[in-house]
Amino acid sequence: MKKLVTLFIYLISLTTFSQDQDYFIVNKEKTYCSDLSFEITSQSYLKSISYTDSSGKKIEIEGRKKIPNISTFYINGNLIDKIPQKVDKPKKYIKWAKRVVDGKLIVNYYHSEMTTRNWYSNGDIKDITTGITKHYVKMPNGTYYDIRSSKDRKKHIIPYLKRCANFKSQYKGDFNKRDFNEIITLYNQVCE
Repeated sequence: MKKLVTLFIYLISLTTFSQDQDYFIVNKEKTYCSDLSFEITSQSYLKSISYTDSSGKKIEIEGRKKIPNISTFYINGNLIDKIPQKVDKPKKYIKWAKRVVDGKLIVNYYHSEMTTRNWYSNGDIKDITTGITKHYVKMPNGTYYDIRSSKDRKKHIIPYLKRCANFKSQYKGDFNKRDFNEIITLYNQVCE
């Protein structure tokens, strides 16, 4: 009986480790770890990654060409996905964006701001803030569409949502871009 209880506790600890720990995904395969961190270049490519593997060994990989092709990180309860910077050029530049909706349809959100200070010869100082925002839905076939783009919403996203009879019968609101996280969440709940 004591061996059975010990085995049961061991199995529970393994399950808890795999569900609560950080991980990253390479080719749809998860690598569970702890103390996961990564750094990116100014173009958002991975510069370094460090973590402690399941056996307690500290792993550090540096150099863009040495790091595996990671598609997703799970750190402290957050999923962070590699997304295209531009939906019309998915293989060009990338960004790392937080997954805000998970399911059949995935929604990623990225926002970054930078403030620069301009000094003028007359003594004036002017701060200028610029920013980048990405708010994409990833379709089941891997295609990304920009939620902020009226064209993408009307031509691709809304027609796809309306193909699901359950969604069509339950959602009666407007397809306002600021409500799309909730709209996609509803779709995932009733159409998976």
